Amino acid sequence: MSSNLPGARIDAAAEAWGAALRRIAAADPHMRQEAAGNGTYMVVTGSPAGSVNGVFTSALRPDAGRIERLAARTPGAAESFPGPVSWCVQVRSDPDGRVREVARRHGLTKRTQEPFMVRDLRGVPPVPDGAGDLEVRAVTGAEHDLYVRVLADGFGVPKEIFAPLFTPAVLDAAPDITAYVGEVGGQVVATAMTILTDGHVGIFNISTVPGHRGSGHGRRITEEAVARGWAAGARTAYLRSSDMGLRLYRSLGFDVAEHWTYFTGE
Repeated sequence: MSSNLPGARIDAAAEAWGAALRRIAAADPHMRQEAAGNGTYMVVTGSPAGSVNGVFTSALRPDAGRIERLAARTPGAAESFPGPVSWCVQVRSDPDGRVREVARRHGLTKRTQEPFMVRDLRGVPPVPDGAGDLEVRAVTGAEHDLYVRVLADGFGVPKEIFAPLFTPAVLDAAPDITAYVGEVGGQVVATAMTILTDGHVGIFNISTVPGHRGSGHGRRITEEAVARGWAAGARTAYLRSSDMGLRLYRSLGFDVAEHWTYFTGE
């Protein structure tokens, strides 16, 4: 299924995703970012995850020269962080040979695609399903370690993937960045995050820890995140989905707008 939103609104949502990543980088003075125009920018967060470091573009027709200019600077920025920092080149479309060549020259030869999904929030406001026993609340930087630990558990990865990215400074960057946890009987079992920019709410970090999956917690916390974004003024929601998450997000009114291409190292 493709999105029925007009192209201009999809463009705006893609730009909002980039603005959200840059907002995270701006919240923590240790992170690095640089713009090259034409919707092309570098962000290096210090996380080992390649998908949140590198050169990104929101332009439908990516400029290979601008991408190359920032790609040449990204390794130096990555080396300023302790530990290995992988990075990527990301474009919205199926890239042409010039972009592929830039990625190849920098050793980014693994190519993957990921769905970018959008939801129109105009009209009937999103109302979370009140059923279930999950209580959703916002957290601050004081609970940084809890948030990172549960998020890592939910994604089945080491907490070192998320710790450099969701720092106390980032979690305290309210009101535009808000981290959420979902609790059952006082135990934190689910996570989410929203980032608000220019009438858009980005939905990030939807996870449920093992042992609590299949209970609707992912749906419940996503619904709550979307509804809180709408209450704060957003009229478009967007997210990047794994293939596994497509069914859930489609059932919540999100449609696949595009498939974004990522070039990473092997």
